[in-house]
Amino acid sequence: MFRSLTVVRRFSISRSSLNTPKSSCVAGTVLNLKVKKAGDEPVALEDSDYPDWLWDSLDKGKKDKTLKKNDFMKWRRKQLNKVNTAKIKEKNFLSEL
Repeated sequence: MFRSLTVVRRFSISRSSLNTPKSSCVAGTVLNLKVKKAGDEPVALEDSDYPDWLWDSLDKGKKDKTLKKNDFMKWRRKQLNKVNTAKIKEKNFLSEL
């Protein structure tokens, strides 16, 4: 029973929907950002009206890949910092026991 459900679920997602960015707001929605005291509020645009880099700005995997490609030493320092931070947190946790 479970096997048949996973097969149906796998084929129910189209490849084009995976690559297409989706914003959290429908086009034309007032965003209520209160940027200016006077004037109209900003309105959400169609997804195609926004630049491509905007959809990648929150994707840590893509940012990490581009950083590794452009500036390897900075990427390596970030990786070492993550490892050191994890070690410190582990030692602090073990010392509290």
